[in-house]
Amino acid sequence: MHVWPIILKNWRKEILAFFAKVGEAVLELMVPYVMADIINQGIHAGDAHYVLTHGLLLILFPIMGYLCALVCQWYASLTMQTVGTTIRHALYQKICQLDLEQIDHQGPQAIVTRVTNDSHNVQEAVAKSLRLASRSPVIVLGAMGMAYWMSPTLSPIFILGGIALAFVFSGITINSNRRFARIQDQLDRLSGQVRENLTGIRVIRAFVNHKREIDRFKKANDHLFKQQIKVGQVQALATPMSLMVVNICIGLIIYFGATLVDNGFFRQGEVIALIAYMNSIFLALSVLVKLLVIMSRGFASAKRLDAFLDLPDKEEVAGLSFDESMPTSGAHVDFKQVTFAYGKHPILKAIDLTMESGQWIGVIGGTGAGKTILVNLLMGFYPVTEGEITLDGQPYASLPLDKIRQQIALVPQKAVLLTGTIRSNLLMANPKASDEDLWQALECAQAADFVREKEAGLDSFVDQGGMNFSGGQRQRLTIARALLNPSRLLILDDSLSALDFATERRIRENLKSLPKTLLVISQRISSIRYADKILVLDHGEMVGFANHQELLDQCETYRAIYYSQYPEEATKDDK
Repeated sequence: MHVWPIILKNWRKEILAFFAKVGEAVLELMVPYVMADIINQGIHAGDAHYVLTHGLLLILFPIMGYLCALVCQWYASLTMQTVGTTIRHALYQKICQLDLEQIDHQGPQAIVTRVTNDSHNVQEAVAKSLRLASRSPVIVLGAMGMAYWMSPTLSPIFILGGIALAFVFSGITINSNRRFARIQDQLDRLSGQVRENLTGIRVIRAFVNHKREIDRFKKANDHLFKQQIKVGQVQALATPMSLMVVNICIGLIIYFGATLVDNGFFRQGEVIALIAYMNSIFLALSVLVKLLVIMSRGFASAKRLDAFLDLPDKEEVAGLSFDESMPTSGAHVDFKQVTFAYGKHPILKAIDLTMESGQWIGVIGGTGAGKTILVNLLMGFYPVTEGEITLDGQPYASLPLDKIRQQIALVPQKAVLLTGTIRSNLLMANPKASDEDLWQALECAQAADFVREKEAGLDSFVDQGGMNFSGGQRQRLTIARALLNPSRLLILDDSLSALDFATERRIRENLKSLPKTLLVISQRISSIRYADKILVLDHGEMVGFANHQELLDQCETYRAIYYSQYPEEATKDDK
């Protein structure tokens, strides 16, 4: 989907708005002509009846023009809101269809800018175009035509003045447009920096880095300021230069018009009408140049939106559903020589891993070892670069992503709760779950006690991000949510780190009794030492896959991690 089809989809409303505005412009052009006629035929002749009857036209035309403007404004506003809503919906749907690799490449702040700023620019361009794009050209061309009809002798002044004004406005517009794209890019960088600072505000304050971040923001903000000042300086020339051209033209009209009136070739009313038409041309062109600026900004945003909407769909937009025929036993997963790389740099290298149905597999490794990437590949968030992953013998490539994810429940490294209630957050995993199911999951996740203590219980309010709960409470609620999903593979991505050892042990014992394949990723040996097998990763490479005791005997990396966490054991072994 592109932006233009969305805009043109409302063509009936747009045509009505267009012709309503043309009607308003035509009626506006009639006013100076009627005014000139009243001066020439009524006032000079002393005909009061003529002045009164034709004066009614000066009241009727503005009223009719106002009604035309109302029709245009109504349909323009309706079209603007429809286009904006449709574009935002299309953008959000596209976001849902991108995989994590595409989102990482685009950048979250740039995506937010597309949905907010760029869609607003297109929306505004559509509205202004419908209101002004028809009116201004009709006023300019109509005023020149009326001037020629009233006085072919003075019409060259209008033609030359119109050309001079068009030259001034077009030069300023072209110069401004080149800078708008740079301003938009700088806005992206600035909003990204603000977002980064808000996300890392605790770290910034902990290391007392306020001044450095303020200086960094000031530098980016000053750069944006300079770009905007340059555009403002160029655009500031528009009014004085155009007024100079208009005043010169009005002076010429008065000078030559007076000569023609003295010689009997012209009348005073026509001179006044020509001055009014020259002012109309100036006002119409000044509005047109502002419209061109808005439209150029809208075109630039539309181009960016089209590029974003053209990104290939990697995800399917599907609602949560469960296959009744899905086996209830634990999933059997195989990694066959799986390699994953960002660009040319491998993050995981030739991983061979088998998770038998119902097994408990632990994963451990240092920072940057590739543990979370392993989870992302299992969830289908990223495609593998080489090799393949199979689920019950079927390659991932042959399975729809929603079918894969129906069989996997993930407790992410960062506990994420959405604004709502405890109940609404738990029901995300299984909308059909009963209250009994919810309490059972909370008991298993050791979260039932603190939920019962709350006055509203399951209906207790959850702030954005779950900030009204402690880190340990958020982790336990996300574990409970995952347990409600009738999945066959449960993944805990370092999801027990905020819990004390006693709570962690009780949760571990509860999870072991479930008929699921369990994958536990942790930095702590205590979380995985009793797993059936433990995968040891080191800089993306698989350096061990066995049980705890075998790894202590055979794997140097695992042994180093173990002794760093249990130094007393290292002392015993030395003895």
